[in-house]
Amino acid sequence: MSNKKSDLPATPEQVGTIVGWLKDFFRQFQLAWRLLLDSRIPVVIKVIPFGTFAYMISPIDLVPDAILGFGQVDDLMVLLLGLKMFIELCPPDIVAEHEAAIIGQSGVWTPPEETVIDVKPQTPSEEEKR
Repeated sequence: MSNKKSDLPATPEQVGTIVGWLKDFFRQFQLAWRLLLDSRIPVVIKVIPFGTFAYMISPIDLVPDAILGFGQVDDLMVLLLGLKMFIELCPPDIVAEHEAAIIGQSGVWTPPEETVIDVKPQTPSEEEKR
């Protein structure tokens, strides 16, 4: 038996990238869900997510699911492209409104643009140091 340590499956940077990608995917999915429920989005555009879902559950595929790995990748690609196309075709002002609401729910605070935080550093005098 060898005492050699095996390499980690992923570096911390790679794990951070994957986690960031998953967070972004979840936010995009949440955004698409909110847009789907918004009555201001035209019905014609709302057909895209349903068409994407229909393709995913359909037995007809570009690449058969029997080919392990490749069959699932094409379904994932269609899901991502359908999600992206749906969001891109929605009116930008409505998308921005829902994105702001999602960011507000996540607890990430950003100061308003007109807020200026100005602080002058103070150094202790010789008397205060003692």
